[in-house]
Amino acid sequence: MAKGIRERLLEQAAKFRRWQETTYPGKNAQEIGGEWEIDYPAWEDVWDAFCQVLTDFKAGQAEARLLAEMLYLIARDNEGEGLIQRTARHPAWFEALCRCAVRSPEPEARWQFAAYLPECPCGREVKDLILDFAKDSHEYVNRRALLAMPALRPRCVEQFAPLFWERDCYPPELQEYQRIAVLVSLDAIHSNLLPRYLELARQDGRKYLLEHAARIMVENSFPKS
Repeated sequence: MAKGIRERLLEQAAKFRRWQETTYPGKNAQEIGGEWEIDYPAWEDVWDAFCQVLTDFKAGQAEARLLAEMLYLIARDNEGEGLIQRTARHPAWFEALCRCAVRSPEPEARWQFAAYLPECPCGREVKDLILDFAKDSHEYVNRRALLAMPALRPRCVEQFAPLFWERDCYPPELQEYQRIAVLVSLDAIHSNLLPRYLELARQDGRKYLLEHAARIMVENSFPKS
């Protein structure tokens, strides 16, 4: 019975991969672009097989191949986030997959585990993986990790703030989002550094960064400079 559950999930992952290769020949997920996965016609079959694994197959029995294929499917569900939400209700599975996600080649899976770490009642060792996600080279992965950090490792937010604020390895629009994440995260922990970064935001001058800074100032009753 357990073997059949596992094989059904692997079959669904294989079908999705074949559809991807046929529909977008020669392109990987990052090259295809956004929202392409929603056109897959057999999402219901994927959902059923995935949820059956979570409920009827023990995470401790999962081998590397099964975990990798589950991460692949979670990554493909990055728009709906239904699979990661369901996984977060099963701490043993979330922990096993999260440990693998840190090293996964799927950024669309990595950011989801970073974002949902606060939602799952898993152990401290796994929750500390938020620090690894925050060091991820992929911009959206590390940004979602910083936004989740106040709920997991609040004392580390101030340590990461300068890194996120100052690095210039991303395009300008993404760097603006990095700085917004710094403001939001510092605000979430009521950091004493927040006024300093609000002033830096004013000096930066970019539209969306200024809008977030203005909102935070109003919510905290900071005087306008």
